[in-house]
Amino acid sequence: MESFQSKVSEKYNKKLFGLIHHVQYNNNPCIIYKQKYMFYHLNNVTVKEIVHELKIHRKVDYHDNIIRCYGITSTEYHNNNNYMLVMEYANSGNLQSYLKINFDKLTWDDKYNMAYQLACAVSCLHKEGIIHRDLHSGEQYDVDLILEISQGLRETVVPGTPEEYVKIYTKCWDREPDNRPTIYQSLIMLL
Repeated sequence: MESFQSKVSEKYNKKLFGLIHHVQYNNNPCIIYKQKYMFYHLNNVTVKEIVHELKIHRKVDYHDNIIRCYGITSTEYHNNNNYMLVMEYANSGNLQSYLKINFDKLTWDDKYNMAYQLACAVSCLHKEGIIHRDLHSGEQYDVDLILEISQGLRETVVPGTPEEYVKIYTKCWDREPDNRPTIYQSLIMLL
């Protein structure tokens, strides 16, 4: 049985991530396990959920732009075994926090590259028939904003944005869903 070394507990936003423990695994310091995915009482339904989650991760394990799932681990808590998914650690945090810190330092080539990597990852999920339910800003929905968007209002173009990029994202905003590009068409436009 393999074990983790150098466990250092650090708490992050429990709503978004759960309690996160930094660990080392095979001398790799970029691994964590998230208690968001903690399973307390194993029954047939819970086991099926764990197996299903592991199968989903296994299907896309080959893709460089998708967080890896290394397996499951257990820890004893109040005389019960708690099972958790062991996930790759994204040392820059989520995309929103990364961009908040680094956006002005990134060139348009960097931004294109990031958009392309994200589109590749989403394309991989679509190809494998996987629903990506956690791709969101983490913000609460703004009812007024939803109403504005449903009425066709869109944000203004950021000054200095290359015209090719503006064309891509404005096509994605088309009021008529059938006119919006698929993820595969978006990938081609980003090339």
